[in-house]
Amino acid sequence: MIRRLLLPALLILLPVLALAAGAALMLFNAHGGMIAYRLPQVSRDAGAAVDEATRSRGEYLARIGGCATCHSARGGPEFAGGKRFSTPYGDLFAPNLTPDPDSGLGNWSLATFRHAMRHGVSPSGIQWPVFPYEHYARMDEADIDAIFAFLSSLDPVPRPRQAERMRFPANLPGAALGWRMLYHRPTPSPQPELPPPLARGRYLVDTIGHCGMCHSPRGRYGSPQRDAQLAGALMTGSDWYAPALDRVSLARFSVDELAAYLRSGTSRHGVAYGPMAETVFAGLAWLSADDAGAMSAYLLHREPASQPTPRPGNWRRPLAGGEELYARHCVDCHGDTGEGRDGVHPPLRGSVAVTAPTPANAIKVVLGGAIAPVTPGNPLPYSMPPFAQTLDDAEVAAVVGYLRSRFGQTSAPGIDEVARLRGIEPH
Repeated sequence: MIRRLLLPALLILLPVLALAAGAALMLFNAHGGMIAYRLPQVSRDAGAAVDEATRSRGEYLARIGGCATCHSARGGPEFAGGKRFSTPYGDLFAPNLTPDPDSGLGNWSLATFRHAMRHGVSPSGIQWPVFPYEHYARMDEADIDAIFAFLSSLDPVPRPRQAERMRFPANLPGAALGWRMLYHRPTPSPQPELPPPLARGRYLVDTIGHCGMCHSPRGRYGSPQRDAQLAGALMTGSDWYAPALDRVSLARFSVDELAAYLRSGTSRHGVAYGPMAETVFAGLAWLSADDAGAMSAYLLHREPASQPTPRPGNWRRPLAGGEELYARHCVDCHGDTGEGRDGVHPPLRGSVAVTAPTPANAIKVVLGGAIAPVTPGNPLPYSMPPFAQTLDDAEVAAVVGYLRSRFGQTSAPGIDEVARLRGIEPH
């Protein structure tokens, strides 16, 4: 409650606060530590040699961490930035990670890169938390250095960064600084000891993988809910639901099955679609078998979050006609009892689309269709056609309500919810 009252007043004073912060150069955080807002003055050694093993490890880490996913615009050069991220407070665009001296990292020193990764402060200023620096703060310095070595080895691509388009109050001078003063904790909380395989899995999930960016709920003004990590959440800007990641939510998987799913995007329990398909295709498909196994073992070891995530969505009875629509359009692939066909068509019974606290995923898949990612473990994926042109909003609401009530015992959508999601640009 105090934060809700303080933030509007704080935002009004942000220009003054920004000037004061710039003069001070240092700010105390809630734990008594300090964050340097002045970038380290270290010159870049353009002739520094990087051994191939370090560069190769850096590429592996950058790939599994999804750097290409976020920093490559659709149809554009890889790692050259330009991808748009929509938030309730405006649009931001991923920066260029290639070593172009004018628009990329070409003039960055290693110290500057480390500082940006750990603190979210770069030569362009304080970064909004769409950049997962809170996760990267736990990364080993050697891993950060290896990623920088890889990025520095790329061909330079001139692609100036697009200006952010923020709305009030995020467009006020110093708004990013105000957010950090209220919500950022530069010193990560201590974590309990784990045996080596589980510790490696936690490291990959919580740092370079930054799974919590999608799978953890956010509070007011996008603040992280630290007592609900990986508890499942609606993804900001797209309304896809990222499910909870813990031993209860993932109980249908064995460690080997979950590891194979992370690398291939498909399993007998379901397939990756929407943002997860993109994450697997451009990132997790690069996982080694050992690292995929470590991540899976850790996720299946995790207890559910102590604070359950809120249950969004409209709770109502399904509209009439859903059973007939299912028989006409769905039963040939997904079966009378929602069992699907192993390796061909995913099951509906127990799937995220029908068990999630919101019907958003099911609506989006019915409207836009779905296809699993093309990966070495799934080179010829089957696809589901879109029904946006075939079914009107009432029919989509009816069939989604039917399959969720029959196969998931969960909420049914209303026509208004379908109409809203039909109008959201796909991501």
